Amino acid sequence: MELRPLELRVISAKDIKDVNLFTKMDVYVVVSINGDHRTAQKTPVHKESGSNPNWNCTMKFTIDETAAHQNHHNLVFRLKSNRVFGDKEIGSVQVPIRELLDQENGNGNVDHQHVSFSVMLANGKTKGVFNFAYRFGEKFSMPALPPPPFPGAGSYKHGGKPVMAYPPPPTGYPGPSSGHPKGTYPPPPQGMTGYTYPPPGGYPPYGYQQGTVPGYGYQGYPPPQGGYGYPQVQQPQKSKKGGMGAGLGLGLAGGLLGGMLIGDMVDDAYEAGVEDGLDYDY
Repeated sequence: MELRPLELRVISAKDIKDVNLFTKMDVYVVVSINGDHRTAQKTPVHKESGSNPNWNCTMKFTIDETAAHQNHHNLVFRLKSNRVFGDKEIGSVQVPIRELLDQENGNGNVDHQHVSFSVMLANGKTKGVFNFAYRFGEKFSMPALPPPPFPGAGSYKHGGKPVMAYPPPPTGYPGPSSGHPKGTYPPPPQGMTGYTYPPPGGYPPYGYQQGTVPGYGYQGYPPPQGGYGYPQVQQPQKSKKGGMGAGLGLGLAGGLLGGMLIGDMVDDAYEAGVEDGLDYDY
């Protein structure tokens, strides 16, 4: 298997769609191969970048060159707006790695090649331009791993009979050739006098046997004062100090979170209305 290092530099985006209505967007990019989350890498978030974010973030991948030439590998860039109550996807860019290999012509890049692609929106239209650079490294081969050794596996004697991987059972157990009738026990080993097998029916029956244990209980003892059980625990009285201040603090915090949530909901509702009939992005 021939592999190839691929180094990317995610540079910037320009004039992308603004999915926030009241605040400026905080934009970042998630890069992966074929959208597989196991290969995903993320750029830092450009705070308050709006529609023109910049990152200049370097990432490194390793690709299967044969699969890439067969057009089985795509670079997927997903632009997102970082928000408090769930991030919002702005758009995406998909680039076949085969196209980058064809531009490189197999000679190896001394420096990064800069390319630009349009940003695809969820409704199929394009809005904005995404810029990145790339460079391929030297090819290398993945060595084939030898199979793990298994003692005795796959080995045969002359005549086609397999070699036993486990030792034979020890002698002295009853079997077809031991001379003992089926269902009987062999005699005890030599030197163990008095060793007998328990007769059938000599074991106690299964289950718990009910019995009396002397010395327990409260026979003859007067009950303790106050009766049995745990003593009653008195609950401490709650302090009434600071009630108004705590309520005021909780109210302010709830109002702030509610305002941010309503802002995100208004952004989503406005965007849905624009996409349904008033979309001005071309």
